[in-house]
Amino acid sequence: MSGETGLKNLLYESIIKICSTKGENRIMKNFMKKFTSIGLMIMLLISAVPAIWSFADTGYKDVPSDSWAVQAIEEAGKCGLMQGQSEGEFGYGKTITKAEFATILCNMLKWKAVSPEQPSFSDVAKDKWYYSYIETALANNAIEKNGSFLPDTPITREEMAVMFVKALGLSDAAKTAESFSLPFTDVTANKGYIGVAYDIGMITGISQNSFAPANTAKREEAAAMLTRVYTKYYGKTDFLHSFYAISSYSQKSLINEMNAVTFGWSAMTNDSKGVWLNTGSDGGNEFKIPSGYEDIVSYVASNGTKAHLGVYMDTSDGVKDLLLSADKRKAAAEAIMAELSKNYEAVGRNPYSGVTIDFEGLKGQEVKQGFNAFLTDLSTQLKAQNKTLYVAVQPVLSNGAYYDGFDYKTIGQLADKVILMAHDYNPTSLEGYTGTEWYKNTALTPIGSVYYSLKAITDSTSGVADKNKIVLAISFATVGWELSEDGKLISASPLHANTEAVYKWMTASGTEKGFSNAYRNPYLQYTTPEGKHVFLWYENEQSVSEKAALARMFGINGISIWRLGLIPDYSGYSIMNNIK
Repeated sequence: MSGETGLKNLLYESIIKICSTKGENRIMKNFMKKFTSIGLMIMLLISAVPAIWSFADTGYKDVPSDSWAVQAIEEAGKCGLMQGQSEGEFGYGKTITKAEFATILCNMLKWKAVSPEQPSFSDVAKDKWYYSYIETALANNAIEKNGSFLPDTPITREEMAVMFVKALGLSDAAKTAESFSLPFTDVTANKGYIGVAYDIGMITGISQNSFAPANTAKREEAAAMLTRVYTKYYGKTDFLHSFYAISSYSQKSLINEMNAVTFGWSAMTNDSKGVWLNTGSDGGNEFKIPSGYEDIVSYVASNGTKAHLGVYMDTSDGVKDLLLSADKRKAAAEAIMAELSKNYEAVGRNPYSGVTIDFEGLKGQEVKQGFNAFLTDLSTQLKAQNKTLYVAVQPVLSNGAYYDGFDYKTIGQLADKVILMAHDYNPTSLEGYTGTEWYKNTALTPIGSVYYSLKAITDSTSGVADKNKIVLAISFATVGWELSEDGKLISASPLHANTEAVYKWMTASGTEKGFSNAYRNPYLQYTTPEGKHVFLWYENEQSVSEKAALARMFGINGISIWRLGLIPDYSGYSIMNNIK
């Protein structure tokens, strides 16, 4: 019973008691009029007083019902992130300790618990409730082994950011972010870690320009920080796209999982014949319409999957010359629209609901302007026919050596989807590095590079304004290097293996499987029957999941796969569940 209800009941009981007293009716009537008026006034006053002792229905008696953190505390409980400090109490208003925060990270990231015989820290004894949690956090690189841990010390906002970013495997991203500017003027140490935590939405400032890194955090504040990220980290992909090109038919059944498919069946050509769309095998073109295309076209249509025509072009095809010429841009747009209107006889219709432009190797301001002009013209014509436009773009690199001919902001305004090809960061040659172990730094998709590209494409000034349009591309390419017996590089030329070969070597006896904590990419080391020692970078369930989760934390919920026919779909090596 609340205090308000109790006072009202007491008032009613007093009135009834007085009414039952013997006395003159006239006196009683006058008394009742006055008493009732006073009573009504008292009840109105009581109703106006806040119920300061009312608490939220969170299962905790110490959480006020009007607390800003009620929803976060409820979510933290539902997600299994946080529990109360004692029976019926959350620990509202109390600071969170380093041990408690490490425990939350273990719960959030579902790490397998470890409990070594010998403690790793001098002040974390085996008989403490948090022993296994702290050891598990250490095993997963969320914390460092520095003698003591100070488990019962309140954790600072800076320490939370650092520990969380490390727990997500984003230390390489933090190195990349170290030189970036922050809105906070009071951050002088661990700028990269705080920057990443800010970018992914874990932290906010206590004011526009202040982060207060040395301040401690209350338990409810920690609940709010972590549930913000948890929801996105474990979110679902709401748009899934794949390319169907070259040898993709073997995985056509996976189209059932897709919202859209791009048929890589054409290449824009700029040669002595002029500007034309090559859908055949002229000039050794790989991106051609296959014989028997009607089978896959009908299959896609029967599943209700959106079908696009893919148009590929790169520097070797004269893309710069085309984009710098208004006449050639016009001819290219007309060639595409003609193909989208053409009747494909085997199916009796045109199979495409739109086009996916994949022009690669674009550099320079003039090319950027030309590409914008081309897309503006093409977009106008597509909209007139109720068709959609997807555009593949190459990523921005932190070292500045990148293809800068993509205007993310303008492309985002013109396109229905923007596919960010944040992959294939590896070098194509290691000339000058033979005799070294530099191959260990040639990961396909270093998490720091992926982070930087996501930050750039979502930039509030120069990026794509509508994040629902952005789609992160995942490629299943590989890169390998031949080594000597003592692990030194002996050839500057890379090796490559298809998905089938990767699975073969993964399951072969004698193969060493590893995972780079810095780059968040897996690798294999094996020896072929011919005696060749190989170090191979590839993608697996963990690396793909982590990239997809990072994209979601930037507000990107779309995934594009290069390509059907390469997607790992084996027992013990299957990717689809990690990107859906």
